[in-house]
Amino acid sequence: MLKKIFQNKVIRIGMILSILAGGGFYGFKMLDKTTPAASGETVSVTEESVRRGDLTIAFAGDGRSRIPTVNLNFNLSGKLKELYVKEDDEIQSGQILAKLDDSEYIKKLKTAQINYDRAVLNLEQKKQNTNLSLVNEKQQLEDLKAKLDQIEMEYLPMLEMTNYYSKQELELKKMSYESAKAAYTVQQERYNVLLNSDLDLELEKANVETAKITLETAQDELNNTVLRSDVNAKVLNVAYKPGENITTPNSSGEITADTTHFLVVSDAKKIEVIVPVSELDLSNVAVGQTVEVTFEAMERQIFTGKVISIASLHKVDQNSLVTYDVKIELDSGFDQIKSGMTCSVSFILKQRKDVLIIPNKAVKMVDGKQTVKVKTQNGNIESRNIKTGLTDGKNVEITEGLNVGEVVLIENKK
Repeated sequence: MLKKIFQNKVIRIGMILSILAGGGFYGFKMLDKTTPAASGETVSVTEESVRRGDLTIAFAGDGRSRIPTVNLNFNLSGKLKELYVKEDDEIQSGQILAKLDDSEYIKKLKTAQINYDRAVLNLEQKKQNTNLSLVNEKQQLEDLKAKLDQIEMEYLPMLEMTNYYSKQELELKKMSYESAKAAYTVQQERYNVLLNSDLDLELEKANVETAKITLETAQDELNNTVLRSDVNAKVLNVAYKPGENITTPNSSGEITADTTHFLVVSDAKKIEVIVPVSELDLSNVAVGQTVEVTFEAMERQIFTGKVISIASLHKVDQNSLVTYDVKIELDSGFDQIKSGMTCSVSFILKQRKDVLIIPNKAVKMVDGKQTVKVKTQNGNIESRNIKTGLTDGKNVEITEGLNVGEVVLIENKK
């Protein structure tokens, strides 16, 4: 792969050619003879075999690898009771990593359960009491209604025959009637209020909900005394030992002077590369774009990947050059690449794989047609029309006119 590295490790448009065939690189074979030109110049002739390979148009820049890390912490403070992992261990998602002393949290859960059960019983008792009160009040209402009806049956006929009753008898019966009617009215209002009012029940229901929340919180706290992994990863650092008191990070997850992350792990199947791209070249980068990456520590190995994000915030270097960090995720190399390794990244603009390739210099235009000189197996030289495809400015794809292994001639005037 040919590439150009620019000062300050900032990407500039470049042309990169990757020609791979049979695991090796192809070179040129120089003829020993030179041919005099009509003008007195000499022409050296180079033979080049038609071969299969990859043509890539890309721009390149330098980056650095980064293995993403994940911080694993308990959600509450306490004394570390059990630790089941150590540095460099491979862990799986769902695996139990450590436990806190849970004795106090067990007590809190039992207390919360008792309070919840009591609240439920109080609610049921209140419902029963309310029902009994309704039955009692309704019975009293019916009794008063019967009494009122009886007095009314006696009093109303007396009003029709006042001449047969003394004034005192009428007055006493009237007082009895009004008293019975007033008692019935009051009892009816009392019954209706009790029937339609559920404030006491709502209060008990609220107490049950409060006790339920407290119980759930206590259960969550007890569950949180066990730390489980939520990723497949490798343990990079363990900050505590059994018996030590653990202080959790604050609510924003930041580390303060008296807190630290319990475990730091790396994602076992993820390697990222960060490349600063200049503002001028940023339009040639897109999320999902394919890239090829080579590392100085691993010559001749090409790793592929894709652009996963482009930073929204810019950076300015000491030369006032504006760049944006482009994040790439590699498809392989998890067991080879370490965090912080320097690398060269090719952002693929166009690419053709496993195509016929010859140098651009071998192609001439004759009467408006693309032509090459071909050396046949018997040593004769013939001119042949061809068709070409993608070119990177140095080599060109052959779509018609040539076959693998044929030899084309390149004339270089001196």
